[in-house]
Amino acid sequence: MTTTALVLAAAGCGRAPAPVVDGGGGQEVARCSEVPEVVPPDEHLRDEPIYVGNEQPVEELSAWASGREGFEQLWIDRDHLGWVVLAFSRDAEAVQAELARDFPDAGAVVVPVDWTMTELTALQDRVAEELGGAVASSIAVSVTKGVVSIGVGPMTEDRLDAVAERFAGERVCVEGVDPETLPSDGPQAEAGDGWRLLADERAGQPYRTWIAADEDGYVQLWESVGLSDEAPAVDFGTEVVIWFGAVYSGSCPDLRFEGVEVDHDRALVYADITYLDEAEGGPCTADANPRAYVVAVDRDVLPPGRFAIQLGAADPPPGAPEERTVVDADLTQPGAGVSRDQLGPDPALAHPQPAVIEPGGTVEAGFPFLYRLYLHCGPEWLGPVNDVMWRSEVTEVPPAWLTVMDRTSEELVAEALVETDPTTLTVTANDHDVVYHPTSEEPPGCD
Repeated sequence: MTTTALVLAAAGCGRAPAPVVDGGGGQEVARCSEVPEVVPPDEHLRDEPIYVGNEQPVEELSAWASGREGFEQLWIDRDHLGWVVLAFSRDAEAVQAELARDFPDAGAVVVPVDWTMTELTALQDRVAEELGGAVASSIAVSVTKGVVSIGVGPMTEDRLDAVAERFAGERVCVEGVDPETLPSDGPQAEAGDGWRLLADERAGQPYRTWIAADEDGYVQLWESVGLSDEAPAVDFGTEVVIWFGAVYSGSCPDLRFEGVEVDHDRALVYADITYLDEAEGGPCTADANPRAYVVAVDRDVLPPGRFAIQLGAADPPPGAPEERTVVDADLTQPGAGVSRDQLGPDPALAHPQPAVIEPGGTVEAGFPFLYRLYLHCGPEWLGPVNDVMWRSEVTEVPPAWLTVMDRTSEELVAEALVETDPTTLTVTANDHDVVYHPTSEEPPGCD
């Protein structure tokens, strides 16, 4: 089977073949992002039910399908109202008829596939044996596409050649990183514009920052981080010392300190760190390990007055408020100091505000959340939320909402709740509820 034939078979129903990546020597391998998903036949789909959470009868359908010959796998298709898709390699049309008879009200559909899980898992094992480690950083079966995906990291010619030589024409696809987007090679720089590196060690704590503006503070910082070498000399008349307690995955330990960035508009100093393993596609485990970068920074590049220090331009992640250090002093003046009570975490991070879900977001049924409504077209339509559009019978903004909405932007942040028995989304603002129901219709829009 050629690669083109493979992609057509995986897509089903006469879809165009996916673009391919040239592996050299006239052999080609499909790119995973371009291999189409298996699509349920239109004639077996309906406009309801619409599933908005995890209320599908998955266990019942799995038990029913597992007793039938040719059943390969099932999954939830969020692009088709959250329906359950059951893949059968034999007698799909006959099984579809039985499914409609036994589960007349369920959102479920049978799709025919020309592969088996036995074949795909055997192919996965072969890929792991022949390419694991040296070429393939990740190998997985994609049942929604009917292929084995091979993550190669940087999609260099030699890696693509290695895949194509062994597996061209089989049910595989490749994914990875464009080599042109990779960070440039090079050693760790020792200095840059307005900064110089004093220490680079796997020491201290992750998600931390701190600053020293005099010799005593410098000694305390050096000792508290647990650095092994002798502290280099610093001219505190013109410099301060900043510790960036970076974090990295144990399976992706290669990172490089690129420099110190100063955002005067935000009164923020942060590190520019390149995570080299992550840039090459990982995969990286979720463990947090410390990497201490201690840097001398010129005073004249600091923001004047009160400023903050953190590891990157983005705010610290939830649960790590200690990453941001607030400096309530002007350290731009020669030799200016800072007392201990002028340093500390940002109080705003100690009690973070709950996230506001925007249209297109995903939430868990049964748990209240904050939602941003855009009311320039009125309140009738909402979403998508959980890949579903929602509609209410209310067409005019309720007076109770008018008093709390932003009249300029016509936006309203309100508490919302998705429930599945019955399926509703209730928005509450100023003690006034509007109830929405899922719909397969498309909103008409407005001028």
